Amino acid sequence: MWVSARSSTARRLAHRWLVWLALAAPIAPPAAAQPSDAWTVCRQQPTRACVLAEAMARLRSDAPPAQDPKFADWERLLYLRLTEMAVAGKDSGLFDAARRSATLNTDAATRRSALRWVSAGEARAGMIDEALKTLADGEDDGDFAATEIALALARAGRKDEAAAMVSRLALPEARLHTLLRLGQATRDTHYLDLAAAMIRDIDDAYLQSKLRPDLAIAYAELGHLDEAHRAVRGIAVSYHRALALAGIAALTRDARLLSEARSYATGFDGRGQDDEVWAALARAEITLGVLDGARKTLEGQLPARPSRPLATAVGELSAAYWLEGEHQLAKTLIDTLLGGSWFIGEARAVLARRLIAAGRLDDARQESFLADEITFDNLSAEIALKQAAARDFRAALQTADKIQHPARRSPTLAEIAALLPE
Repeated sequence: MWVSARSSTARRLAHRWLVWLALAAPIAPPAAAQPSDAWTVCRQQPTRACVLAEAMARLRSDAPPAQDPKFADWERLLYLRLTEMAVAGKDSGLFDAARRSATLNTDAATRRSALRWVSAGEARAGMIDEALKTLADGEDDGDFAATEIALALARAGRKDEAAAMVSRLALPEARLHTLLRLGQATRDTHYLDLAAAMIRDIDDAYLQSKLRPDLAIAYAELGHLDEAHRAVRGIAVSYHRALALAGIAALTRDARLLSEARSYATGFDGRGQDDEVWAALARAEITLGVLDGARKTLEGQLPARPSRPLATAVGELSAAYWLEGEHQLAKTLIDTLLGGSWFIGEARAVLARRLIAAGRLDDARQESFLADEITFDNLSAEIALKQAAARDFRAALQTADKIQHPARRSPTLAEIAALLPE
């Protein structure tokens, strides 16, 4: 918790008062443009306590006008923001407040959904028993929450309980992807072996083929290439086999596998969307450094049918050119390939995120200005957390102050607070 056992009684009482304020106070009008004196001082000399206090205060002071129809659910969805803040600091007091907010929903289905969200948050914070109780209180299996609880159980080494939680998921696709996430999170092929057995038990041959590429790639990611290729050999549909081989080629940087993947893509015989195959091939070419080849691959597909997978690959290619020093080409590539497409914003967001990951924060910030408001806020939050992780807390708080939507700003401040020393 943010408020440790060593903290003074005054700090504990202040924390409880802030939580109570978040739940009990009426919605206030939007905050004044000028920051408070306390926040001005805090930004210059940030501490965990003062940043947390600002995050809590902004739950209310940043609230939109109650009469604005766009924010009709603001009060009812307070549990969302409280949960995100609680996850950031692993704070049981804030989780208590989030549960109370969730149970205020009078509609039974909405209340179950709200408790499922809180339960998933508790699991992400490592509070497994509390998450299980919250999920039970909601009288709901909740696929989303069950997945997060299974992940927490796996990380805690409770393999049998994790597998039992996965079995509660209704759809084979959900069970598979959760088992693969467990394997990736723990680096343990036990969960991949369970996924392989689950696929073998499926009667539908096409569904088996559809699920095997992700399994093959997961084995390759953990370095188990024999198992990966065994999974590939079990794939009946060429479209699915091309996806698997392209993914493994990217992980292993194996040009031979990339060529083999392309041969299956051109012999497409599946019922899926073949743009996913071409996007996977382009991503593999980017990883292998064949940037002009990736561009040709995308140019050959985009005029006929722009799509999200292809747009994502365009964003990745643009980032690769940028990081190679080809700034002008990178800047024009997205417009050249996706001009007028609905998915152009998707490509720009991918470019910005790749630049953030590479530590090119000024470049990423410049690109984020071209995005829509929601994407701008999300990218600003990611930049702020990258700065905080590098211990540049003053810069992180300045970036967080640029976030426009209060539902994103308060949780971001809470996550920054969690990274500050006690």
